[in-house]
Amino acid sequence: MRTVFFLLLFINIAFAVYIQSEPASGDHAPSRGHAQPSSEEDQTERSKPSREPVACLEWGIFLDADMEPVEAEIAQVQLDARLDREQRGKTPVFWIHIPPLKNAFLAEKKMGELGRLGIGGYSRVQNDDKWNNAISLGFFHRVEDAQSALTALRTKGVRSAVIGARNLDQVAFVLRSPSGEDTAKLRILEKKFPGSELKSSKCAP
Repeated sequence: MRTVFFLLLFINIAFAVYIQSEPASGDHAPSRGHAQPSSEEDQTERSKPSREPVACLEWGIFLDADMEPVEAEIAQVQLDARLDREQRGKTPVFWIHIPPLKNAFLAEKKMGELGRLGIGGYSRVQNDDKWNNAISLGFFHRVEDAQSALTALRTKGVRSAVIGARNLDQVAFVLRSPSGEDTAKLRILEKKFPGSELKSSKCAP
């Protein structure tokens, strides 16, 4: 019996020592478990798009109400898909115009008369409740320039044109990361619109 007792005692002691020597279940490869999230965070940071400013060209500034010829030229050189149109606030201007006519037919007839008088640069106002079917003959930032232009129209036989004051939106066109070909096209457009300016800058990607 004593032999059996000591044998059982020895087995219990050995078992207790074995249990105490086992590592805790959460202690396996501690450094590997903590390193993985850091690696994933690094990959996430690398995958984010860059927010660094990029080189761009800005062409303007134009009046929003006088954009038809500008947009036609942009489409002609196939830059309409590359240029971003951005607002630049409002500005007061002096507007030479023939007041709104009763309908589009009379407005077209009036423009035919202007053409026969050798006058260009006019356009019919459309989609504007207040000014629909008026004939626009030009916008000026200085009243002196508007008065000089109106006097020149009078000498050519235009009697119904008047000068009005308006507060109009301004627009600029922005080209991001321009190629050499696109830059050359914009320089050509700049020459076609005296008073416009093409300048280099940095802008958001």
